[in-house]
Amino acid sequence: MGRQSAKKPSGASGGRPAIDPARRSHVGQVIRKYRLAAGMDQPTLARQLGYTKTAVGNWELGLSRPDLDNVPRLCRLLKIPVTELLDLPQEAALPARDRDLLSAFHQLDSFNQTTVRQMMERLLFQQDSREKTRLRHAYTALTRYEDAAAAGIGSPMLDGAENETVYALRARLPHGANCIIHVNGRSMEPTYPDGSFVYVDTSADVQVGQVGIFIVNGEAFIKERRPDGLHSHNPRYAPIHPDADMRCCGRVVGIVGDTDLAGAALSEKIEAAFAETDEWEVLS
Repeated sequence: MGRQSAKKPSGASGGRPAIDPARRSHVGQVIRKYRLAAGMDQPTLARQLGYTKTAVGNWELGLSRPDLDNVPRLCRLLKIPVTELLDLPQEAALPARDRDLLSAFHQLDSFNQTTVRQMMERLLFQQDSREKTRLRHAYTALTRYEDAAAAGIGSPMLDGAENETVYALRARLPHGANCIIHVNGRSMEPTYPDGSFVYVDTSADVQVGQVGIFIVNGEAFIKERRPDGLHSHNPRYAPIHPDADMRCCGRVVGIVGDTDLAGAALSEKIEAAFAETDEWEVLS
C-alpha cells in the first residue's frame, strides 16, 4: 500500500497551535473597540504594527489573531489591558500604578533602563540590609527543648534531648531566659497548661516558692520548690519528696506567649540575618 501523507490538524496555521474560534472572536472585538476609541482606522493601526490592513481586518472578524510576540506592542498602542485582550481573570491584572511604571520604563532608552535597574538593585540591597539589622535587634536565638520537662510524669531531660533553634522577640523575653522547655502534663495547671512552653534561666538557682526544672532519678519535672519537696499547682497531684539524686536545671521565668516566637517563614529571614553577621565577623 502506498504511504499516506500526514494530515495537518485542523485550525493550525503556520505551525501555530489552533485557537478556539470563540477566543479569536473575543480578541477581534476587543481590538476593534479600543481601535475605535483611539480614533484610529485599520490602515493606520496596520502601518504602526507592521501588518497589512487585511491582517487587522481578519483579527477583528475573528478569522485570525495577532502573533503573541506583537501582543504587548498592540496593547501599548491601543492602551488595551492585556487581561481583557486575552480574557484572563481580573485578579491577574497589574494595578494601575504598576502599569504606569512599566509603561514609563519601556519608554526609556537602553542606557536609562540599565541606570534604573542599577538604582533599584542598590535600593533593594539597602532595604534588605535595614530589614536584617531590624530583625537582629528585634529577635534573639534560643534553644527550645521539645520533650524536656514533664508536669506529672517524668521524662528524660537535657542530655541528648531533642531541641531546635527558635527566635524570640527580645521585648517579650523575661530577664535571664536562655532556653525554652515544653510542658508535658497537667500537674502544673492552671499556671502552666499542658502543651505550653516556658522560658527558663538555666543559670539561676530555684528558691523556695519558685518554679523550676528538676531532674529526679534521671527524669525531668517542672515543679514549685517548697521546704518539704517539689509541689504541683494542680491539687490532684501529690508532691515529690526527692532523695539525694536530684538536681536543678534552672528557674522558670515566664510562659511563652502565642506571638513571642517567629513563625517558620520569618525564622528563615532571621536566621539569614544572623548568618550574614557571622560572615562579616569571619571576614573582618
